Amino acid sequence: MIQQRPGDLLEVEFEGKFYYLVVLTRIALFGGNVVFAFHGDGSRHPRASLTPVSPGFNICTDLLLPKKKGTVQRLARIGELEPYWRTKLVKATNEHRPGHKASRWFIYHVEAYGEVIEDRTTMPPKYADAMDNGMHCFTLVTEMILSGYIPSKNPFL
Repeated sequence: MIQQRPGDLLEVEFEGKFYYLVVLTRIALFGGNVVFAFHGDGSRHPRASLTPVSPGFNICTDLLLPKKKGTVQRLARIGELEPYWRTKLVKATNEHRPGHKASRWFIYHVEAYGEVIEDRTTMPPKYADAMDNGMHCFTLVTEMILSGYIPSKNPFL
């Protein structure tokens, strides 16, 4: 079982599909790393097709389940991680009722997590693109990868 580190380009085979991630941080929240998750259809991709301009999103996830029930392999080490950050901002809300839009948002910087930059009642585009707050289970992340999710499509916006 590998121990992922910042800069690892990972291929995760889970439930018969392949997912690709670049690890951006050490453990950040509750055992998860912030990663860049490449959008995909579950098929295997050549290493050369996984570039910083490829579509994807930043999210915090752990790899415990895929390590336990699948395979996680390091494909390469990435030297320059900055191009894989879509934004270093995080947006959070405490309103999570299905079908309802959040009326209050907290904006953080990923490197100073816990220090609110802004407390907002509106969501301008520069913050709508911010990474979603929380540590997300890998099964949810796989759904987001396959659907082409981007943070500005957060259902609570």
